[in-house]
Amino acid sequence: MFDFARSPVPVRDNLKRAYRNIWAHLAQPGPVLDASHRKVLLDAARTGRSDETPPTGIAPPALELLATTLYTNPAAVSETTVRDAADEASDAAVAETVGLVAMLSAVDGAHRVLGVELEALPNPAPGSPTGRIAQGLKRRRTHIPMPSGAIPRALDLVPEVATVWRNSFGAQYMTESEMALHDFRRVPGLDRAQMELVSSRTSLINECFY
Repeated sequence: MFDFARSPVPVRDNLKRAYRNIWAHLAQPGPVLDASHRKVLLDAARTGRSDETPPTGIAPPALELLATTLYTNPAAVSETTVRDAADEASDAAVAETVGLVAMLSAVDGAHRVLGVELEALPNPAPGSPTGRIAQGLKRRRTHIPMPSGAIPRALDLVPEVATVWRNSFGAQYMTESEMALHDFRRVPGLDRAQMELVSSRTSLINECFY
């Protein structure tokens, strides 16, 4: 898994480990969704669907549409898209879905850039949702409840998802502590200015602003 044997360039070991950790998380029951429902949503996201496409009937339709839109056309996600999913499922289900799709999209995007086949989604593990949902959070001009602070706290409504998501930052971008260093440089790799140029260009192309 994630050996990148057909990659035209070497892939760092820490990136492979990060992807394996994400896959291990995707296979487990989450705070709201069991592992089977997670796989249904992620399969739907990869396949892509529109408002006219019949939902699977397994996951809540509005949540499935949110997952698919986030993956295929993130700029099209609106407050209505999020609120419909939250009203149909819950704020926590929305936060979990956003985290799962964000991680899947990052992994799949790297594969597409390298021109290698996408990794098959993991088989879902048995078990019920964990029910671990943070309490006392509120909307702060955001679509879902979150603590005060910057964007890395956006998914803290579902702590176990947020932890895996944040743990993936280091290999793919920078750790939270490294983000505070203006002279950060990955060795071997890009310096901070080069990394920000790539990330800001990617955000601009995807119309992803915060």
